[in-house]
Amino acid sequence: MGKLDQKVAIVTGATSGIGRETAILLSREGASVVFTGRNKDAAEETSDLISKEGGKCLFIQHDVADENNWIEVIKTTKDHFGSLDILVNNAGQFFLKPIMETSLEDFNQICSVNIDGAWLGMKHCLPEMNDGGAIVNVSSLMGQMGLPDASGYCASKGAVTSMTKAAALEVADRNIKINALHPGVIWTPMVGAGSEGDNDLKSFFQLETPLREVGLPKNMADAILFLCTTEYLTGSDLNVDGGRFADGAMGSNAS
Repeated sequence: MGKLDQKVAIVTGATSGIGRETAILLSREGASVVFTGRNKDAAEETSDLISKEGGKCLFIQHDVADENNWIEVIKTTKDHFGSLDILVNNAGQFFLKPIMETSLEDFNQICSVNIDGAWLGMKHCLPEMNDGGAIVNVSSLMGQMGLPDASGYCASKGAVTSMTKAAALEVADRNIKINALHPGVIWTPMVGAGSEGDNDLKSFFQLETPLREVGLPKNMADAILFLCTTEYLTGSDLNVDGGRFADGAMGSNAS
């Protein structure tokens, strides 16, 4: 038996990276998974990976900043699988730009995806979610500390971190656990792990991480599974970062 038998999960941003690995793992543990994203072509690969292991899944193209789109996703999920137990708010946006060069449009765009997307997911999933369910909001180490040229990203992830705690308190009486995951540097296409990858960049990240390893999407999926199944943890921050936050050096080890 899997840890999530008979459960139904929605995972956003699941056509690659952390979202894809999470959708695969939750399915492997018995959940029926609705995974969402913008890229239909990449979604086929996620679907194939789940289906070849005998899992049940459904892809829905999804703009997480669109409230009506969220309502449609949740309705389709319940029509297709009959229930809702888990939400993983993983979809996100990232860019580096000095604050003086960041336009209001830039700032609003990253906040619409990272903040509005997670907030809308919680707002509309919670009324439809079974008591005892779980929500995991993928925040970031940068939701707890600063990074030069990342004011928009830090602001958005800081908001995710705080609203996770507020929402967790609102639904504690329903035994719904809401927690935030804080990845460090994870080797995904967003940070340089393209078809070839940037080995120099990867080496730099390894050197500045106390465990001397760059995080992988699989590491995050394992942590998300834990947060989906925990019985006595809510409103909490889980750092899965190879020791970067504990060290506090953030680059001083790399030379």
